[in-house]
Amino acid sequence: MIEVNDIEQMAYLFGVEFNTTTAGSTTIFEIPIFGTKVFFMENDTTLTGTGDDSWRVIIVRPSDSFEEKKMEIFWELMRSGYAHYLRTEVPRTFKTMITQQGWDKKIIEKRLEIYEDDPKYNYLRDYNKWALKQASSYLLSIDPSFFDFLLD
Repeated sequence: MIEVNDIEQMAYLFGVEFNTTTAGSTTIFEIPIFGTKVFFMENDTTLTGTGDDSWRVIIVRPSDSFEEKKMEIFWELMRSGYAHYLRTEVPRTFKTMITQQGWDKKIIEKRLEIYEDDPKYNYLRDYNKWALKQASSYLLSIDPSFFDFLLD
């Protein structure tokens, strides 16, 4: 069971600035730097529109899995440059995440999931399959920005 405070703590954990507004039983966490809005909806009403499709939107309900929603938020932030931000602005945190907390493999596996067998991703898929067999410290030494982005 997820509560609105869990989302707030998650935003603090990610280390991003956010604004919070409330509309009825919905709390909206807006992360302007990454163009992302997290809608925490207390009830099962359907979100009919966010008013602006230029934002990345994640819907969270109390019955959702905390871990799944945390990952969904992370992937959306990453698509907006979050990993690059961490690498350049908070390098110690980034290096720890990649080399000690297993995010290197999670990022590569997510990319491979996205790329599937689409020919347009042949090079990227092959590069990531190769990278999966390498030490993250080696990858960072030859390609410091390797973990920076996740394609849509």
